[in-house]
Amino acid sequence: GFDAGYLKIKCLYDSFRFDNSVLFWRQQGGAYISLSGGNMTISGGAVCTEELFEFLSLISPSSVFCPEDTAIKLKNNYTAVNVMRRLGDISGETAGDRLSSDELYKLFDIPDISLPPYPEFAVDWCRRLNRGCAEYYGIKEKCAALSFNSGNYALINGIVSKEKGYGKKALTAIIQKNRGKYIIACCEDRLTGFYEKYGFEKLSKRFAIINEYK
Repeated sequence: GFDAGYLKIKCLYDSFRFDNSVLFWRQQGGAYISLSGGNMTISGGAVCTEELFEFLSLISPSSVFCPEDTAIKLKNNYTAVNVMRRLGDISGETAGDRLSSDELYKLFDIPDISLPPYPEFAVDWCRRLNRGCAEYYGIKEKCAALSFNSGNYALINGIVSKEKGYGKKALTAIIQKNRGKYIIACCEDRLTGFYEKYGFEKLSKRFAIINEYK
């Protein structure tokens, strides 16, 4: 199945490969792993569970994103997410506003989304944007969508809508901004229908989010 973990790591690597505060490594011939600001991502591929347990108990990451079968091995409570995909084949452009990192942060600062402190968000976001590794669409105080990209793929990192109908608008606009790429979104079961309605297919390999690894 499609490896959403590897794509997340690759998006991070493209912007932060020379940053000593972000760690990247690979278990012997198996899974790739990244650690950034307490958030760990594990790709598909063989995992050495023993080594992983040892490392996790040492650092206690604030979140882990990994394949569902890896989450089961880690014996932690997790939230399963589906990986959704569609081709970015919508032409044209949807008119939106230029938003500062502060305005974007305020839009995404809602109970459903766990955000890092603003200074961390701003540094991460501005670096990705300046390096051409991110896109966004927004309308002040109404909606926003963010995506990170690497190669032929764009990963939707968040969509927020404060008024009815604006979710569709933000999703359409971020697809337009990534024209020609495969658009990937990771979402819980309750949001799968929203993406399917707008042409996304659900892929077979499921991933998992572990919050507050213990």
